[in-house]
Amino acid sequence: MSQKLFEKFDTLSEEGIISKDIPVFVTNNLNPSFLIRPYQIEGFSRLFYYIDGYSKKTKPIHLLFNMATGSGKTYMMAGSILYLYQQGYRKFLFFVNSKNIIIKTRENFIEAGSSKYLFADKILFGAKQANIREVESFSNGDGDDIEIKFTTIQQLHRDMNDVRENRVSYEEFIDKKIVMISDEAHHINATTKAKLSKEEAEEKESYEKTVLKILGMNTENILLEYTATIDDKNAGVLEKYEDKLIYKYDLKAFRDGGWSKELDILRSNLSQEDRVLQALIVSQYRLKIAEKYHIRCKPVILFKAQKKIAESKEHESDFHRSEERRVGKECLRLCRS
Repeated sequence: MSQKLFEKFDTLSEEGIISKDIPVFVTNNLNPSFLIRPYQIEGFSRLFYYIDGYSKKTKPIHLLFNMATGSGKTYMMAGSILYLYQQGYRKFLFFVNSKNIIIKTRENFIEAGSSKYLFADKILFGAKQANIREVESFSNGDGDDIEIKFTTIQQLHRDMNDVRENRVSYEEFIDKKIVMISDEAHHINATTKAKLSKEEAEEKESYEKTVLKILGMNTENILLEYTATIDDKNAGVLEKYEDKLIYKYDLKAFRDGGWSKELDILRSNLSQEDRVLQALIVSQYRLKIAEKYHIRCKPVILFKAQKKIAESKEHESDFHRSEERRVGKECLRLCRS
């Protein structure tokens, strides 16, 4: 079997062919409160080498970074924007699957007063200052500003295929160099999957096609995808990303590197209802311990079904019904006492 792209870059990195020296126009323009971690340097260096030194790169450039949740994917995006700005790119299209992610990312990229802002107070390339502007549509010229359009993949698809006034259209991308950045990129792979659910077929089938059509409108366009989740059991997805997955830093590598929190896995043979109750009791216990030692703590419990959203909703209904039964029994007990 031929080597996958990330495996080739593993070898290039190990042999010292890929430089780990990050340009100062990247490091100096990132928020100094956030230190660059070694695995982020590795990710940056692979991207920079692919663009500047890799003889087998294909255009338009389309790359995927598979990085664990919490490893700083958004930080990687910010550094990549700075690097690509120096390469002559001014227009960045950021799209995700959820509006909530847009709100958080806008804070990272746009809100300079936020503690989560990822750029330096002044973004300087030599004597030239670059400002970051959020836009609804891209300007025609190549000025000095960094233009970022935030949208969801659903809205992007509607805008592209339902042309109206004040909406972006395919024609807008013909004569512009665009960098597209996709967060939680596994959401745009519906058409790649060998089998689609009815819901995917109806709602997501064309999203991937829309993105790839925009990418293909200019050979200088770039699509950078970032995800913590890649469907490595799906042959179609694996084949699609064989020459695009440039960096794999999954949860195991993140944990082995000492960057993640330690995980304790507890197993139980209790019924589903009793497991939920057990989780609630343990969560409340942790909260009380934290309060005792004046520690700010907000325990969070995630109940996730194995397969479908509908299954999760059914479990939620079961939970509320069981709560009603318990409350009813307690009221009956109090009335009798």
